[in-house]
Amino acid sequence: MSEEELTKLESALKSKDENTITNITISHTTKELLSLRKSYKSKFNRDLIDDIEKYTKSDLRTILTALYKDPIEYDTDLLYKAMKGIGTNDDILIEIISFRIFPRLQKIKQKFQEKYGKDLISEIKSETSGDYRTTLVSLLEKVRNENPNVDVNNCIQIADELYQAGEGKFGTNESVFIKYFTTLSKEELITVGKEYHKKYKKNIVKVVESETDGDLKKLFKAILYGLVSPSEYFARQINYAVQGAGTSDENLIRIIVSRKDEDIKMIKKYYKKLFGKNLADVIKEETSGNYQKILLALIGEN
Repeated sequence: MSEEELTKLESALKSKDENTITNITISHTTKELLSLRKSYKSKFNRDLIDDIEKYTKSDLRTILTALYKDPIEYDTDLLYKAMKGIGTNDDILIEIISFRIFPRLQKIKQKFQEKYGKDLISEIKSETSGDYRTTLVSLLEKVRNENPNVDVNNCIQIADELYQAGEGKFGTNESVFIKYFTTLSKEELITVGKEYHKKYKKNIVKVVESETDGDLKKLFKAILYGLVSPSEYFARQINYAVQGAGTSDENLIRIIVSRKDEDIKMIKKYYKKLFGKNLADVIKEETSGNYQKILLALIGEN
């Protein structure tokens, strides 16, 4: 970024020129935005995030702040805010911990300790309970098998174990589900699901829905979708965010910012397939102004 553009951005912030701030932001890639923030700090000796929070407001401030953060820092801040104060935002805990690969979770744990002086796992333990807590901690502590080779006979045995732990008994032995959902590879879980359906005539997601409840059910479903069909999961989550009276802009921003460099094109396809609408049209209906302009840019619509 040129000195001229940096000066233009600072001037736009101080004068609260949202159009210029927006146009500068959407004209750069994620990597360029992070570099811009670094250059801004060098030139003006202030953190760009601090100036965004000072000079902008509402949903525009929220999405700008998110875009100028490194993804690890963004996830870390989301987790901290999710557990800060009274109550816990379990949707954020579930989304981040179940959808981030283990090496990224390791970086998030390190950043959490560095930035907030707290151990992430200890915080999770203090804010959650039961099998839900056990599953979250397992995802943060255990390395999932990444071997693409699948032992089909072993997967058949696991499918039988899951049946005996759920549909095949009175009550549910959640520990068996936790054991396999947090350690099996994507290929293994897909094979287990196929073998379960072949033998017991039921989709493994439907088993989770019928055999568990509450946050544990949401977490198990997120784990399965995260390994098998993340784009479908996030298309559904976006739809939840825009349903009913009013829009959950916080959720909409988090999902689109987090997935813009991952699978936003596939999310758009799933959204159209599942709900019969173009995501861009929904964003136009539910949002406005420069906030809308940024969202549309992030999903590849001008």
